[in-house]
Amino acid sequence: MSSGPRDSNSDATQDDSEGTGEAAHASEAAESPGMTIPLPEGSTSVSDAIVTNREMLREPEQHGLATEDDVANLSGAMESLSGKVERVTNQYDDGEARLTELEELVEHQQRQIDELQSMVGSLVDILGTEAEWTAFDDS
Repeated sequence: MSSGPRDSNSDATQDDSEGTGEAAHASEAAESPGMTIPLPEGSTSVSDAIVTNREMLREPEQHGLATEDDVANLSGAMESLSGKVERVTNQYDDGEARLTELEELVEHQQRQIDELQSMVGSLVDILGTEAEWTAFDDS
């Protein structure tokens, strides 16, 4: 019969732990700020805000909101601009590639000029004469 008091004791311990958990949960809920939604201008209650929002959705142009036509026009303009940006980007990439090719060509030609000047300089030394070089401005 000694098992009876133990059971009641263990039930009391469980009740205490459940009560402590509920109290902790209640204190956490009290400490955490609830969700707040700002009411639209001119609304004094949630029901006023709902009515105001419905009116805004029915007649968006009167409340400074975009209408379906506005959205369609803006979407079309964005698609058009997106296509133009893509074309300009492609042209830029092509121009960049051409510029790189030209730079490589100029460097190659400069190396050839340097080699020719070196050869002519050697020939001038062999012939015992002089040579004058005219350089072009890089600007």
